[in-house]
Amino acid sequence: QQGVDGDASVHDRVLWALHISGMDDLLKFLASAQVEQQWALHVLEIISLMFRDQSPEELAALGQGTAGAEHGEDTRELESLRQRELAERRSRALQRTSRHSRFGGSYVLQGIKSIGDRDVVFHKGLHNV
Repeated sequence: QQGVDGDASVHDRVLWALHISGMDDLLKFLASAQVEQQWALHVLEIISLMFRDQSPEELAALGQGTAGAEHGEDTRELESLRQRELAERRSRALQRTSRHSRFGGSYVLQGIKSIGDRDVVFHKGLHNV
């Protein structure tokens, strides 16, 4: 009795259960099969009850209007994010030096003792020391 806004009604939950169980496919088959014409009025009544809470305007706009507007907005937002990312990538590429340091590996720092009596072994570039 104290449902929140947007909560599925009992009618919506029954429709969802029909969809999950596959009954909607059975109804489509019964409505379209020539040999099952004896059930046509029953199927028509079930379908009319399924759509009883819906207005034709809402059903027609459901597949086009809001989804198209939201899709356009999402597309614009994604495009702006993509342009921003490309600009950041270009700026990072310009900040990098053109020469690559090929001097890498492990170094022994003499004169600085590690734990024990051995010299320190350093595994990063010397510019970070």
